[in-house]
Amino acid sequence: MSNANDKSILKQLGLKTILFPVFVIIAIALGLILGKFVRVGSDSLSVYGIPIGLFFMIYPAMVKVRIGELGRSFKNIKSVGMMIILNYLMAPFLVAGLAYAFFYLFLAMKLISLSMAQQAIVGVILLGVAPCIAMVMVWTDMSKGNMSMAVSFVAWNSIIQIISTPFLIYLLARTKVSIDPYLILQSILFYLALPFLAGILTRYFLRNKSYFTKITNLLGNVQTIALLFTILVMFWSEGYGIVEYPSLIWMIAAVMLSFYLILFNVGYFVARKFKFNYEDSTAMGYTVAARDFEISIAIAITAFSSYPFVPIVTAIGPLLEIPLMLLLVLIQLRRKRKIEAM
Repeated sequence: MSNANDKSILKQLGLKTILFPVFVIIAIALGLILGKFVRVGSDSLSVYGIPIGLFFMIYPAMVKVRIGELGRSFKNIKSVGMMIILNYLMAPFLVAGLAYAFFYLFLAMKLISLSMAQQAIVGVILLGVAPCIAMVMVWTDMSKGNMSMAVSFVAWNSIIQIISTPFLIYLLARTKVSIDPYLILQSILFYLALPFLAGILTRYFLRNKSYFTKITNLLGNVQTIALLFTILVMFWSEGYGIVEYPSLIWMIAAVMLSFYLILFNVGYFVARKFKFNYEDSTAMGYTVAARDFEISIAIAITAFSSYPFVPIVTAIGPLLEIPLMLLLVLIQLRRKRKIEAM
């Protein structure tokens, strides 16, 4: 009986899903190898390749968004209020607290110098202050969450963080910074508006066609390929930090694994406590956990250029974020199967 159940589960998952972690590992390894031995052209590939990869990761998810549900989610005071409290009154302080705790522990164990520890703390704080306005939709879609709610949260966060990010950085890192609104608008355009428009148009023209399901399945494969491509490009262009500072990697990984798991589960289980279903709670969890690494890297480069480990930490952040968020996707899909089996 157990063997039959195992075969049934494997059949439901499909070969692509089962082998996906292997493909991710191969993409990371290949990116690191290329980053070490082939530096020519990697910067240009990063500038153009990552936005293209992110677009084709987000666009397939947007095809599943329904305008009516999006409007209701955007105006839902209960869910939006909960998201704002968790994202701005809890998440940045929890991330900062974990950064101070971990790196001063590493300092006490003489695993890191005081200067490196202080700069690493600032780098992690930069990762923690700005909620994601792009990838959260990808993780929500992969976990079968509420895409309309995720998109509405992204829209709210894109507005709020323009004001909140400088204030939170000053409060937690005691450093004055300014946020370039153009950078936020650029992220909104490339990672929200264009994929959203493309997704809505695709759904509008194909929704009544008999092959709509086949198209969405095909786009699911496009999303997977785009994710693997983005991982490869990111590790190719930014993986130098992993090669040159291997001891720093596991320290940052320990901090990030802790705050991703805590933030996501706080968001998910608080939503469940307030009677949200799996789909809505999943969107809440990823919105609270995912971080806006584009903003973090931009601030690190412009405001902390004289402190080399701050930009390095923020560059390493997104390299670790994708594998860690994929781990959360696997956890969520397992939770979904358990809920459906009850």
